[in-house]
Amino acid sequence: MKLKIKLFFYFILCGQIVLAQNKKPNIILIVADDLGFSDVSSFGGEIPTPNIDNLAENGTRFTKFYVSPMCVTSRVAIIAGLEFQAAGRNNFPKGESIAKLMRAEGYTTSLVGKNHGMNKLKIGNKNTDFGFDHFYGFTGGQINSFTGKGNAKWQDDGKIFPHTDLPKDFYATTNFTDYAIKYMDEAIKKDQPFFSMVSYNAPHSPLDAPEKNVRKFYDPENRINVYKKGWNILRKERFERMKKMGIIDENTKLPELGVEIPDWDLLPENSNRHWEIQKDFEALSRSAYAGMVDNMDENIGRITAFLKDPNKDGNTEDSQLQNTLIIFISDNGGCYAGLHTNRKALPWSQQNRGAGFTTNYGWAALSNTPFSSYKHGSKEGAIRSPMIVHWPKGLQLEKNSINKEMIRIWDLYPTFLELAGGKYPKDKKEIQGKSILPLLKNKKFEEEKFFVSTFYRSKGIIKGDWKLVSFYDSPFELYNLKKDPTETENVRVKHQIKYKELLKAWNHYAKKHEFEKNKQWNMPTGNKKRNFGYDRVKNMMVKASPEFMEDNVSINQKLSFTFKGEASYANTKGRKIRLQKYGSQEILWSKDLDLNSDFEGEKEIVFKDFPTLEPNTHYYITWDAGWVKIKQNGKFKPIQPVRESAFAYRFRTGSN
Repeated sequence: MKLKIKLFFYFILCGQIVLAQNKKPNIILIVADDLGFSDVSSFGGEIPTPNIDNLAENGTRFTKFYVSPMCVTSRVAIIAGLEFQAAGRNNFPKGESIAKLMRAEGYTTSLVGKNHGMNKLKIGNKNTDFGFDHFYGFTGGQINSFTGKGNAKWQDDGKIFPHTDLPKDFYATTNFTDYAIKYMDEAIKKDQPFFSMVSYNAPHSPLDAPEKNVRKFYDPENRINVYKKGWNILRKERFERMKKMGIIDENTKLPELGVEIPDWDLLPENSNRHWEIQKDFEALSRSAYAGMVDNMDENIGRITAFLKDPNKDGNTEDSQLQNTLIIFISDNGGCYAGLHTNRKALPWSQQNRGAGFTTNYGWAALSNTPFSSYKHGSKEGAIRSPMIVHWPKGLQLEKNSINKEMIRIWDLYPTFLELAGGKYPKDKKEIQGKSILPLLKNKKFEEEKFFVSTFYRSKGIIKGDWKLVSFYDSPFELYNLKKDPTETENVRVKHQIKYKELLKAWNHYAKKHEFEKNKQWNMPTGNKKRNFGYDRVKNMMVKASPEFMEDNVSINQKLSFTFKGEASYANTKGRKIRLQKYGSQEILWSKDLDLNSDFEGEKEIVFKDFPTLEPNTHYYITWDAGWVKIKQNGKFKPIQPVRESAFAYRFRTGSN
């Protein structure tokens, strides 16, 4: 009898062990917003990110992880397992939510933070919850991190509420982490595995961060000013660190900065002019960005600390960390933004919350080192993201390893589904991704070298080692990514057969997924290369010459504009258009056309007194709001201002 009792308890114990061993892993996907490829320190950045680095040191890094060039397109790709157009765009009518399939396999599912791409999401109705048991956060593009104000609709598990109902001590990253941990804790107490998407809005502009985080990078009283060096030097320093760390190969080339980026040394230290960028304020702005990243890292540390000891009793027997897959990524490359003109503002001050600190092209280029281009483009800087995987129980790759297999953002979907033991519904459009679970288990894995990047300003396709890419209506460029991973040499002329092969593949994809319904996403290409920023300021114009961000401009070029309607200069006195050269605050030429009636009523104007320019020189044009009024729908409307910002009007002359 005693033997039978012993055997009974023995088999119960064995069963419990087997159940524990076979328990499905928890899954946490942490998505940063507009974080560049090399911003975190484990990828070469100067921003210390010890908690993110800890995930890398005890996990693995992927350096060839591809994302879409825009927040919404990447987030749809994650949840639908399809490229944005293939999914049917917002709310992905042609796909199925990964959360719905995870829930069917016994997972508690939650989305916290930014929801961009599911504007129909509402908890409480199985037809609108997209498979999420919980959603706390905002639906929209961006918010102020201190107030929650922005182009956003707030929701707490189905309850819609205004941003004014947020707590007085609200800070987005901390608040989102609170809710993420809350939902994880509820699942643990129910003994259910959880699928948690922690979708931070950091470090998306506006750049708002607590003072303690910003002061680590900008504190003149204590002689701290990390970004005083400027983007030129810091970019080169990052590049060298990345080579030493093995993030990039020794023979990697650093692309030259584009015409959209002035040399840091040419900027004034300070300026009271509302249209000029200047070093001191730019260093503060970038420190606000770094402060957001620093704060995000602290909150990721809170998540891992919770997983180590969920009930906070000091005993880690209840730890969930070993059996939790944590993946950290960004949704797209680093972003440029507009000029913040309130020079007395501080990124943490109560009175300036909502003022909107931003970054610019120079800092975005630093974020995306060693690549070129930015969010919205389709070159590598726009679509390469850091990817860190941490999973102590399941990961079979060497700790702190660096992996260079090509992984696509839509590969996450089938990976999660395989881990959950689920199956994709046969009545839905086939997902594009491939599970990387064999790779994580150190088993045979053949990477899928095919990727499509689409956004209405750019397009690109990767097939094998080759990439075809275009910005706006520029002619396609061809790159061999194996030999030239940073896209420094356009080899289209040398490899016409390969160019035609990839062009055919692009056209096939565009036709298959009905790009003709959204023609801006597949704009016909022309013969003239457009530099990044060309399209940023239409401003009631059909044409400007020199073009925005044009390179190799003739020194004899006369400034001219073609407007969308008749122009009027009546009652515009004191509102000017002006020319300056980088490295000098001297205004080389300016016009106040209220005093000149020659152009009144004209759609096209040419400034014949525009000065002869110096060769190989960087210039910029700015103008005040309303220096000209353009007739639109029978009414004259004032033109918007152009400052030194994302909407800048820069150009560079050639040798003659």
